[in-house]
Amino acid sequence: MVGGENVRVIAPLIGEELDMWLEGLADFDAKRYWHAHEDWEDLWNAHKRRAAPKEEILFIQGMIQTAALLLNHERKKTRGVSNLRIKVNNKLADWGCVWGLDIVHHLQMMNVYADDVDAWNLDAQAYVLQRCERELQA
Repeated sequence: MVGGENVRVIAPLIGEELDMWLEGLADFDAKRYWHAHEDWEDLWNAHKRRAAPKEEILFIQGMIQTAALLLNHERKKTRGVSNLRIKVNNKLADWGCVWGLDIVHHLQMMNVYADDVDAWNLDAQAYVLQRCERELQA
């Protein structure tokens, strides 16, 4: 972030890529984190095949990793949560509102869940992915 404002923008999804995103989002919202991971992996691979901008590919990978972080939290896997925290922060730190999701809030919450490692007081099934109204512009 520069000056407290997110600077990255991302192209809207269309066609099959939009379908893959929405399928993953539906699974994520239903707390089926493994399935969301798989859906978004298909989207990630589609982006790589069409040589999408690297930042977009890494964003999708970061979202895949947030699903994995929550799954590891559910399974009380300290190492998995801790390792994924680093990866997620590296990939999502500079994004704001992307494809209708409040990524700033999402990243903050992934860090809250990562801070809960070994205490396991939080319930990954209770997590709600916040929405946003618009894409932030640079």
